[in-house]
Amino acid sequence: MKRTAWLVVLSLSLAPSGGALSQVYESKDKSGAPVFSDTPSQGAKPVDLPPPNVVDTPQPARSRPLPAPAAASYTQIAIVSPAQQDTVHTNTGAFAVQVSLTPGLQTGDVLKVTLDGNTLPGTYTTAVIALTEQDYRAAAANSHEHSLTVAVVNSQGAVLLSSSPVSFYVSRSTVREGRGR
Repeated sequence: MKRTAWLVVLSLSLAPSGGALSQVYESKDKSGAPVFSDTPSQGAKPVDLPPPNVVDTPQPARSRPLPAPAAASYTQIAIVSPAQQDTVHTNTGAFAVQVSLTPGLQTGDVLKVTLDGNTLPGTYTTAVIALTEQDYRAAAANSHEHSLTVAVVNSQGAVLLSSSPVSFYVSRSTVREGRGR
């Protein structure tokens, strides 16, 4: 019981009141047990307490924010389709390019396609890129043989990794008039 009484005294002595420590009073309850309070009551005696032991703690140094985790470095990019020396059959110039990228495309990064040395204006975020007739007309050389590369580009426009060029051919179907006449 005495231990509890001292804990009460200690907690009351350390509790600030309006910025300063208040006086602690001791009285007895009906059973004779000590009662401590910061309000005087009939028969209460002031308790002389030593000054509190106060330790000034320095403000913790402002921690620097942790750097953002580095994005996974790309280790491999390759054009899967069209394959080297493949022939693409298209009358309009529209065809699909399939890319293999390890690891997969990270947030904020995009793929850029270069056809015959001309970088297409669009960016792509999937491994299967559908080149349109307009893309082909704007970038392709006037030849049957073409060259294709794909690069991973970050949000600042820096090329992170580029594929080896793939050479391929475009074949267009034609109908000969007057056949069999």
